[in-house]
Amino acid sequence: MKKLTAGFLAVCMAAGLMTGCGAPEPEDEGTTVKTEAAKAVSGDTLKAEEEGTADTSGSVDGGTVSPQDYKVGLMIPGNLGDKSFFDASFRSIEPIKEQLGVDVDYVEAGVDTSKYYPALVDMCEKGYDLILTISSNNDDALVQVAEEYPDQKFINLDDEMAEPPANVYIMGTKNNEMSFLAGAAGALKAGELGEDKIGFVGGMDIPGINEFLVGYIEGAQAVNPDIKVATSYVGSFTDTAKGKENALLLYNSGLSVIFAAAGQSGLGVIDAAVAQGKFVIGVDSDQAEALKDSKPEMANVVITSAIKNIPENAVKAVDRAMKGEIPYGTREVFGIAEGAVGIAENEFYEKLLSEEDRKQVEELKGQVVAGEVEMTPTTGITTDKVNEIREAVRP
Repeated sequence: MKKLTAGFLAVCMAAGLMTGCGAPEPEDEGTTVKTEAAKAVSGDTLKAEEEGTADTSGSVDGGTVSPQDYKVGLMIPGNLGDKSFFDASFRSIEPIKEQLGVDVDYVEAGVDTSKYYPALVDMCEKGYDLILTISSNNDDALVQVAEEYPDQKFINLDDEMAEPPANVYIMGTKNNEMSFLAGAAGALKAGELGEDKIGFVGGMDIPGINEFLVGYIEGAQAVNPDIKVATSYVGSFTDTAKGKENALLLYNSGLSVIFAAAGQSGLGVIDAAVAQGKFVIGVDSDQAEALKDSKPEMANVVITSAIKNIPENAVKAVDRAMKGEIPYGTREVFGIAEGAVGIAENEFYEKLLSEEDRKQVEELKGQVVAGEVEMTPTTGITTDKVNEIREAVRP
């Protein structure tokens, strides 16, 4: 590990104190003491995503590595309890332990971005073989720390960073593919209700979120070329009240289905759907499954969710890292064909969307995997192109 100068060591000592602001301090062994949100996330959902156990022997830089000697840390740059993106990253812990035999510590760093740098530094100083994180929230901190600790390996489980440092590996997901299926399901549900208009609530008007929007629009158009899509942005991924306010405006405009790609703000959209007797398509995690026990009234309005199989993706990434197979310094993107993304097909999906319409969505899924569907490339999509697509379907 890189040695620190005296001045920088002082910063690191302060960092160790700051890390505790977002979550309990990591223990030396196993997973850290859980916050209340973490306890809520775990429950019965911390299960291996695939049956069986992966081969737990491997090599790093040509040497054999055993699971017992391999240390992994997960830095969550957000709050648990969103029933979506960050909860999905937390659910990676148990499959990694069960399938690879590797213990994982975690830090819940919260929404204060000033905490991300010290949290990462603190994890580097603890001597993890691999540090996992997720999202673009902490890109600046990740790049800075990666440069200061060139021997430390990092994996971001879902990010847009195109040119990461030499010791950072970025996993990307084809957000437009899962959103394409979500759009088809949304438009078909609208058709069942006699409507030709659906809605979209994004966290922020940024390229990463507009990947969801573009896929959603094009999926809806695949089943109804005349569909209209009303778009709204919360301006935050953590403002549930504003998410509900935006959703109510859309619902009151005469539509019944909204795709909420807004992180924790999306819970406000689901709340609005309950209040109005309308419907939602969730994002990142299977939100109906996440809500069905604690808030069944919310689960009952979630038609499906555009999901990223983050726990499964994380297991594959750690397994590759242990075997020395990760191409650090690059970004790789995975979609439906690789099993990295999809939509939730659960009891609520079967209840809220007709069998005929579900078959149509399944046919589209097969066409996407076969490369038979032409979709607008969304990696690096320009603002002008997003505006063109968005305006073409504005009600």
